[in-house]
Amino acid sequence: MSPTRIFNIAKNTITLTLLCGLMSVACFGQDQLGAITRKLPGERMRNSSGLFDPESNADAFRIEPGETVVLAELDGPGEIRHIWFTLSSRDYFRYPRTLVLRVYWDDSPIPSVETPVGDFFAAGHGMKANVSSLPIEATSYGRALNSYWKMPFRKKAKLTMTNEAKQGNATCYFYIDWQKLDKLPPDSLYFHARYHQEWPVKPFTPYTVLAVEGDGQYVGTVMSLHSSMGSWFGESDDRFTVDGEEEPRLVGTGFEDYFTDAWNLRHFSNMNAGVTIREPHGEDARHTCYRWHIQDPITFKKSLKVEIERRSFVSVKDPETGEIVRRDFVYRPDFCSSVAFWYQRAVATPTEPFPTLEERLVPEIWIVPRTMAEPEVEKGKSPLKASPGLKPESRRNKMGWTNFARRILYMHNDQVGSFLEIPFTVREEGRYSISVFQILFREYGIWKLTLIGPDTEDILAERLDFWNPYMTKREYTPENGVYGTNHEAKVGIRDLKPGKYVLKFECVGTNPLSYDETTGKNGYSIGIDGISLRKLPWGNMHAWLKDYVAKEERLQKQRAATAARTVAKLDEAVGNFKADCGRYPKSLDELIERPVELNMSWERNLGKWPYFKAKRIPTDPWGQHYRYLVPGRHNLDHCDIWSVRGNSRQTEGWIGNWDTP
Repeated sequence: MSPTRIFNIAKNTITLTLLCGLMSVACFGQDQLGAITRKLPGERMRNSSGLFDPESNADAFRIEPGETVVLAELDGPGEIRHIWFTLSSRDYFRYPRTLVLRVYWDDSPIPSVETPVGDFFAAGHGMKANVSSLPIEATSYGRALNSYWKMPFRKKAKLTMTNEAKQGNATCYFYIDWQKLDKLPPDSLYFHARYHQEWPVKPFTPYTVLAVEGDGQYVGTVMSLHSSMGSWFGESDDRFTVDGEEEPRLVGTGFEDYFTDAWNLRHFSNMNAGVTIREPHGEDARHTCYRWHIQDPITFKKSLKVEIERRSFVSVKDPETGEIVRRDFVYRPDFCSSVAFWYQRAVATPTEPFPTLEERLVPEIWIVPRTMAEPEVEKGKSPLKASPGLKPESRRNKMGWTNFARRILYMHNDQVGSFLEIPFTVREEGRYSISVFQILFREYGIWKLTLIGPDTEDILAERLDFWNPYMTKREYTPENGVYGTNHEAKVGIRDLKPGKYVLKFECVGTNPLSYDETTGKNGYSIGIDGISLRKLPWGNMHAWLKDYVAKEERLQKQRAATAARTVAKLDEAVGNFKADCGRYPKSLDELIERPVELNMSWERNLGKWPYFKAKRIPTDPWGQHYRYLVPGRHNLDHCDIWSVRGNSRQTEGWIGNWDTP
């Protein structure tokens, strides 16, 4: 074949491949658009938090701490097609994890949907994020939440919301849009979405996203990870074990690969996958990713287990020498949490209890400086301290999200050197991650932040810029120009003792683009929504690594010894089989069944059966099948039996029935 002919074939193949890809996207959209050219069966219905009260603007449900409110009870048959929420809470900032959504189908006492609201809408850690995907959309800084998952039910659907916060009521605005039907297709499956987490971690095990029995198909994962150390966490493979198979049927190549990214993770939100929360590598880095399997569901008939390997790199600092100690591909002790999405023929029974609020959120100290300023405190009684002539004040601002008060601490300033001191108390010793929820605005300045307390005076940030770089960001318009932008600035992790502390802000400059209309000059002012100190759940990671290495060495020795004993037993069993039957077994599984040759003559009726006393050939300690080859490459006149020791590509580590040179 001529080079020109080969080139033309290659060119046409590439063109056809690209065309098919474009057509698949177009066809998917065309299917959706085409469906609405034909009238849907049934009647369009809606349950919402609003009532037809022309003289009232009270459109929300109030949910007190500890209270569960029924949002809707729907009589079927029917199908929920859209849910919209916008929520707020007087409980500081973490209502996406304190509010729990539950959905029950057909009078079942077991909720098929049981998850914190934020995690259901693809934002973990009690945080908020914008999302733009096929079944989930979130806008308004992650405060307008939309689900387009289709949720069929036969007799009844019940949706509830629980406020598990210890203080502060929650406000819930909602739409539940659904279609009332005469009947459902007989093969309709129940929608499920369940939250799971693991902390403390189970040593030397993968993280389990879902373990379920039944008949259905898996359609999505929301995965959140809270890093316990600063190294890359993402070498973890995804694994899907279908219908009780001994080895997973589907195996991936890495954390970011499963979520359709490559070579690290970065923010994006696409139709089928995205990364909604992504902080730079470091201790306390928080991440949330989603992956929908709407176009590639994982079907199962009996059971399904979904796992993330949770193995990657670690690096920790030796507190005595300051040296960074590194290890490759170990089980990391990161705080993992997830929501699994799937459809199933019957309501699935949970395998573990739903985690409590104390388990879902790390302890947190909240400092709300506006509550220390006038007019929220009496004149002359503010605990805040500021430079002479400056007046910290509580001011109305819609970016004031803490306690949903819509107020912030504001202090007008027009010069370098001014200061503001905010006092607070630490009651429990621990390792704390400190964040300032800045209000970024066009006329604000640059401030140094110092932590002052028992035996410490520690600079947390040399130059914390309060000018707003998001003024032109489309999704923040027009609020960013009127109220500013609420931005979390993580300023450090510190080990703190109980006692009284002060956070001291000192003005050290201004952004060249900052402009104060009242002075006609650069701006130097400051605005703060709140300050958070999250108590991290892990301890001394250097001590953890030393303990881990010792335990791993013991575990690997135990596994190797177990594998060697099993290989020896299998080798003996194969020898006995050959002596009785005059041939080698076709596979190791043939050692379990009584061979027909034993019944062919009276002398050979008993033989050396049973050859291997077990109901099945076990997997090795790494969860893989023992390998078998006749004739062997090592034992040319016999067979090879071996364990690949968790690594089929590294032959020198294999444990076999041959002498290793």
